[in-house]
Amino acid sequence: MSYIKWPVIMAILLFPALSIVLHNAGNTCLYVLLICSIVALICRCKPMGIGFGQLLKEYWPLHLAMASLFIAVILNQLSLGAFEARQYDRALRLAVFAPVFWIILAAPLKYLKSVQWAFIVGIIAAVIKIYLGTDGGTSRPSNIGFLLIIAFSDIALLLGSMTLLSIGWNSRRDKAVILLKFLIFCVSLYITILGQSRGTWIAIPFFVVFGIQFLGGIRIRHKLMVAVLALVVMMAMFSLSSTIQTRIAEAKSDVTQYLDGKNVDTSLGIRLQLWRVSWELFKERPVFGIGRENFSSGLEEFSSKKMISPVAAAFAHSHNELIFNMTILGIFGLLANLSIYCVPAYYFGREIRHPDRYVRTAAGMGMLLPLGFFIFGLTDLMFFWTVLGGFYCMSVATFLAIIIKRKKNLEQTDI
Repeated sequence: MSYIKWPVIMAILLFPALSIVLHNAGNTCLYVLLICSIVALICRCKPMGIGFGQLLKEYWPLHLAMASLFIAVILNQLSLGAFEARQYDRALRLAVFAPVFWIILAAPLKYLKSVQWAFIVGIIAAVIKIYLGTDGGTSRPSNIGFLLIIAFSDIALLLGSMTLLSIGWNSRRDKAVILLKFLIFCVSLYITILGQSRGTWIAIPFFVVFGIQFLGGIRIRHKLMVAVLALVVMMAMFSLSSTIQTRIAEAKSDVTQYLDGKNVDTSLGIRLQLWRVSWELFKERPVFGIGRENFSSGLEEFSSKKMISPVAAAFAHSHNELIFNMTILGIFGLLANLSIYCVPAYYFGREIRHPDRYVRTAAGMGMLLPLGFFIFGLTDLMFFWTVLGGFYCMSVATFLAIIIKRKKNLEQTDI
């Protein structure tokens, strides 16, 4: 297994650091893991003594959930009688979870835990890239490199938040490392200010509440200290940053203009139009959906009926993950999307109160992943970007592998 182990380790350590800053780096890491899993299957290898079939049987609800969007695309195309291979690309990044999860078990636990340093490298690279891309926050381009600026800010905040939770892997003596991780989290907040993404800011209070709840074994007064510190940081952000104040004022203006009918083509106005018309498109084919290839033509038809503005009709998706998948893939798309969030959350949630802090921390970091993608998906599409589908797949697999390996070590110690 040694000839497979090292490529797997490199892929795991590189994908968080490079996924959002280097084009196709995340996809390459996913391909490496897939190739390694195929080689392992051919050579009849068994990471941790676990065969591929055994892993499928033990975690079948999780594998099914991650493949469900792929299945929903198949059902949609069968119902339409039209088949396009390119429509499977995004769903495929999630559907390959089973072999990716299996081969990651070949990596030793100490290397899997080193993913925390990859998060830090990723944040440092991200802040440099967005600072240069926005001219220090004075401009707001639609994209930062190959990613939409909203998605870029979303993942940066998620990486920073997971870095903060990874403090659970440190002892109280690691004060310098703990301080570094807290500073990295603050840097991730700074990235969201540079990105000026209001959808990203929506997630911050939810992350704070989750973080406080995650500190289950901590004394009440310490929880209160964390809550007060978080409140102070957020108040400082909102009171001292003119960027945040301006963006919030624009949001209020957008809603007012939309309700008054003065201007429906503001940032929020376009989203509200897309959500309303997407619901109308969903009602046309509620079971299997209209298909991704028919979404644009559907918007154009409603535009001709004056139900949506020409500006909004030019958008490629609904700016809401659940609504869009419900529209193009019907009820199966909605259920698939929900299962991609909820089933991994269940597997992490059942370990969140584990007595071992290493297991508990990995579970908390893993739990933050579907929570973040769900919240971010309320205002934009995360899985629209293939690299983020691969990021989600590899992250879920990595955190679960850490939990499995740590629990195995604990069992051997008890023996």
